[in-house]
Parts: sequence; C-alpha cells; structure tokens
Amino acid sequence: MTKDQTFATDLAHFCHHQHWDLDRVTTATALVVNLEQNTYTGILWDLAATNLDTTIATITLIRNQQNGPLLIFSPNPDDRQRRKLFRAKVDDVLEKEITHDVLRPIIEQRCWLYQHASVTTEDPFEEEKPLVEDHVQIGDWEIDPKKVQVTKAGQKVSLTRKEFQLLAFLADHQGQVLSREQLLNGVWGYDILGSSRIVDIHVSHLRDKLEDDSQNPVHLTTVRGFGYKLE
Repeated sequence: MTKDQTFATDLAHFCHHQHWDLDRVTTATALVVNLEQNTYTGILWDLAATNLDTTIATITLIRNQQNGPLLIFSPNPDDRQRRKLFRAKVDDVLEKEITHDVLRPIIEQRCWLYQHASVTTEDPFEEEKPLVEDHVQIGDWEIDPKKVQVTKAGQKVSLTRKEFQLLAFLADHQGQVLSREQLLNGVWGYDILGSSRIVDIHVSHLRDKLEDDSQNPVHLTTVRGFGYKLE
C-alpha cells in the first residue's frame, strides 16, 4: 500500500526477481476491500501514504484476518511510531531505503514463522452470532443466515463475507436509516476516521449483484444526507 511511484516500482522489480506476485493499492480503504476479495501472503505498508492514526486503525481492523507478515516501511521511523505500530501487532517497522539483500531474508523468515506457527482448526467465525436470526425476504431476495447465503428469484448470489454481513445488518434494521458510522461499527466493529468510503463501496457491490437496476435501486436506497436504508 503506497502512493510513492518510485517505491512501488522498486518493490515491483524486487518481487518480480523473487517470482512473487505483487498487487498495489494506494489507500487504506482499497486495502481493506482487497483483503475481503483475495488472500495474500503478506502486506507491505508505506507509512508515508497515510497518517499514523489511520494506519493504526486500519491495522487493528485487518490484523485478525491477515494470517501473514505485515511490514511497515517508513523513511524515518521514530520510537513513538514503533511503539504504537508494534502494539497494533505489526511484524516489522523498516526503513524504506532497506536493501533488497536484507529485505528478502526478512520476508522469507517472517513467512516461515507464519507457516510453522500452530494453526487452530476452529473457524474463527463459528461462534459469531448471526446478524439476522431467521430467513428474511426483501422482494425476490432471500437471506439465509444459517447457510450464509443470499438468493435472488431463487438463484444463488455470490457475496463476500463482508457483503453478506452488511446486507444482514441492514436486514436486521429494515426500514431504518443507518448512517455510515453505524454501519462501520455494526459490521466492521471499528469506526476508522475517514473510512466511510468502505461502506459506499460495499453498498455499490450489493446493488450491482442484487438490484435490477443498480443506478435506480428499489430496496437498498440512499437517504441523502443521512445514510442507507433497506426496505
């Protein structure tokens, strides 16, 4: 995650030589969305791309779902930054000028640690209480919390976990206008400063998958100036 084109190009060349795939995002929001859609071995985060508070909040949000190394790069990391970042459970705080000869064994060693750590067979989501208790019918949409499944006109619709949780949370509050902050807290469990774009992106994805016309939604509507409503 970086906005620094030079740094991104350097990392891309480095990863290419190691035969590692690398995806680049430029914002914390885009990173959160990508992690919900894909599985990654690790995360490389450029601290210059955002402020420390947003970094800490986002890492707190994603740390439990990222079973791999999370490396922070900073031009001049100080002790205060390091303390806060390590409390947020990052693996390393590295200088951006670190040489490839050093970076490669660091990444390999951190990956080795995760691969050899004791792994629980329990599903971390198994004990989660469903956001809706029973089947919910919204027009021709049907939400089944036990199967974690949504159908439209009898056809199964593929949703990510967070898309389903967002839809279920809205369904549990049918007819109520929910602000982006309420949705962030209710679904993601953390209100990240300036992160309401995450909600907008997921609502847009739900409309694309469920509404007949995503530009003129019938069920998942916007209440301008307030938030969203499912009806």
